[in-house]
Amino acid sequence: MTIRALHDKGLVDLKIEVQDSNSTTTVAFALDSGYLDCLKVMLSSMAVANTLVDCPIAIYTDDPEVLEDPVVKLVADKPVLISGKRKEVIYTLARDNVKRPERSAWNKGTFLKWSIFEEQETEQLLFLDVDMLFLNPVEALLDFYPRKSLLTCPQFQSYLKEQNPEANLRAMLEGNFDGNHLRRINSGVMLARKDLLSNGFFDEITHYASQRVAIHEQGLLSDFFKGKSGTHRMVSSAYNFQEHYLNAVSPDVQEKLLNDIAILHYAGGNKPWTVPTSKLKQRKSLNLWHTHKDNAAKIIEFS
Repeated sequence: MTIRALHDKGLVDLKIEVQDSNSTTTVAFALDSGYLDCLKVMLSSMAVANTLVDCPIAIYTDDPEVLEDPVVKLVADKPVLISGKRKEVIYTLARDNVKRPERSAWNKGTFLKWSIFEEQETEQLLFLDVDMLFLNPVEALLDFYPRKSLLTCPQFQSYLKEQNPEANLRAMLEGNFDGNHLRRINSGVMLARKDLLSNGFFDEITHYASQRVAIHEQGLLSDFFKGKSGTHRMVSSAYNFQEHYLNAVSPDVQEKLLNDIAILHYAGGNKPWTVPTSKLKQRKSLNLWHTHKDNAAKIIEFS
C-alpha cells in the first residue's frame, strides 16, 4: 500500500525510487466521505513533496463509503470503520463535552482522530487532518524528542495578527513561542509515540474528557497534556502552519513564509474549496490548494 502505490498505478510521479520498507511510522487520517477529495489532494501534495511515501497508512472513519473508495482501497494498509463502544464514546463526547453542542456533526468529525489511540504495528503514528497541503518534506519531525509521548504544534493565538505580524509568524516557524502557544494544541498534526498507541490510553483520555467541558476536542486534549508534565512537546509551526494567518502580511512576505512551511493547514472556515474566486486571486496560499487539486486530477478520477 502506501503513497508509492499511487506511483505504481501511474497516478503520481515520485522524485526518487529509494524504498524504505521498514518504516517505523504509520501515517493516519480520520475523515468522512465529504472529505475524500481533500484526502486525495493531500496525498498528491505528499508525493510532490516526496515525503512519507513508504510509510504505512491507516484511515479511520465512521462512514462506510470512505472504505469503498478506490483510492482508499489502494493506499490504506489499515482501513478502520469505527463502530461499537468506541464509536458510542466518541459520539457522546462530541455531544456532551464541548461548549457548542449545536456543532455536534462537526464535533464528531474532530473526535474521530482519537481513534488512533489503539495498538499499531509501528513504533509511532503521525496523525494528519486532511484540510492540509505538504509543501516540504517532514521526515525530520519523525525523529524529534524521541522520549516525548506526543509532539504537536500550537493553536495560533489571535494576537499574532496584531503588532508586527511578520516577526510573529516567523517566530512561530522558528519555534520561538511562549504563553498559550506552549499549552494550546492544534490537533491537526500529532506525532504519537508507542505509549499512547493503546486501547488503554484511549480509555484514559476519553474518561478524562467525559468529566469536563471544553470549547472543542483539541481543548480537551490540551487540558489533558497540560497535566502530564514531561510527556508532550510543542514543535515548530512549520509542521502545522495555519494558512489564514498569512492574510496578515503582504504577498511578498507570504511568499517567503511559504518557502519555509512544511505543512500548510487550512484550519477554520476559510477552506479554499469554498471561498469566492476573487479571494483566491488575493492570496496565493488559497490558490495553491487548487493548483494541487489540478495535480491530483488522476487520483480524484481514479476508479
